[in-house]
Amino acid sequence: MKKIASFFAAVAAVAALSACSQDDSPVLMKPTEFKLNTPPFAEQLYQLTDEGQITLTCSQPDYGVGIETTYGIEISTTEDFAQSRTMKVSDPLSATLSFSTSEANLAILDMLGVIDEDTWEPYANDHVRPLYVRATAQAAQVEYSKITSNVVELPNVEFYYAIPTPGYIYLTGYPAFVEPSADYKNDLIRLFEDENAIGSNIYSAIIEDVPAQTVAFRFYTELTGWGSKNCLGAGEADMTDVNITGDFVDGVYDGSVTVNGQSNWSIDWQGGDMTITVDLNTNTIKIQAGAVEVVPPTVTSYIYICGNMASSDWTEPSEANAAFYDDWKLACDDNSGVYKATFSFPNLGADALYCRFYQKLTGWGAAQWASPTDADYEVTSGVAVDSKVGEGCFMLNNAKGKTVDIEVDTNTNKVKFTFVD
Repeated sequence: MKKIASFFAAVAAVAALSACSQDDSPVLMKPTEFKLNTPPFAEQLYQLTDEGQITLTCSQPDYGVGIETTYGIEISTTEDFAQSRTMKVSDPLSATLSFSTSEANLAILDMLGVIDEDTWEPYANDHVRPLYVRATAQAAQVEYSKITSNVVELPNVEFYYAIPTPGYIYLTGYPAFVEPSADYKNDLIRLFEDENAIGSNIYSAIIEDVPAQTVAFRFYTELTGWGSKNCLGAGEADMTDVNITGDFVDGVYDGSVTVNGQSNWSIDWQGGDMTITVDLNTNTIKIQAGAVEVVPPTVTSYIYICGNMASSDWTEPSEANAAFYDDWKLACDDNSGVYKATFSFPNLGADALYCRFYQKLTGWGAAQWASPTDADYEVTSGVAVDSKVGEGCFMLNNAKGKTVDIEVDTNTNKVKFTFVD
């Protein structure tokens, strides 16, 4: 009996081995070829604009199985991609890759180190450069499946100056008037917006060591000459002085601004520094004795958490779903660049929170603050982690039914999740 039992055991073992050898379950393979196609008119001039798009096509990598593939685009100003930027594509699940020319323009400026008008100067009369493009592909969230294509050169790409910089207005007067024209641009005093409040329409300047004398001035928003109406004055009348010395109380004058008025503010100054602030939201002016710090206005801005916060279905981060995302936004109300919010997750779509963060509600694609690995990335309560542009998710385990403080620091691109006791 023992011999018979051994015989049947051997037969069973062979059968098992045979079954294993015939296992034809599909296996995800890492592809070896992936091509970004050179467009037929690659040599043409590509003029980057605020509204345009560049569209390229690529091959579909062979993963050995039919699987959802996510595509991406990277650009560089050098062929070796010593530094590069990732573009958000319109449809990351399509092998037809379209990306915004305005975003590409900002990326080019960033790589060239253009941060203001001075650093733009070397390119002001010569802003056509080659742009190098390559595609990426990845199967689902499997990191080892990622493959990068060949590099395609677009030799004639025209970029443009589009750096958000503080706005300004010009002061003419005190004590000699200089014509508000381009010929005298460098001779005019300017009042600037705060760097942390670009677009606020609040302008200020400290004018140092104003002599003890009667001074007079008004402002211009453009350098179009004396006869223009791009001026901000103390009244409607042309070329007259409105003396405000009697209204200068305890070193402060508060008054109104007349748009297109050419009257001057006139004051019998006692000498020393003068701080001027012009608010074109309310058309008001404040003149203060001394060098006074002007606190920039608080501008509340938002970013959006996108994930399984409310169900297992993800809601597209688009303007069409703005009402939904009113409940899922992080706020920065102190111009610091640090966004915070506290969320509760009673209807979480799983035991763990899966999410990434979008700067604007412009639809699917790469998020500005996603996991640093392009895949699900487990985070620990109270520990700040790196983020990157992409579609990988942060994963906070045991989040269902919990309340969580979330912080995204856009200065360091760190993200932190903290359970609230």
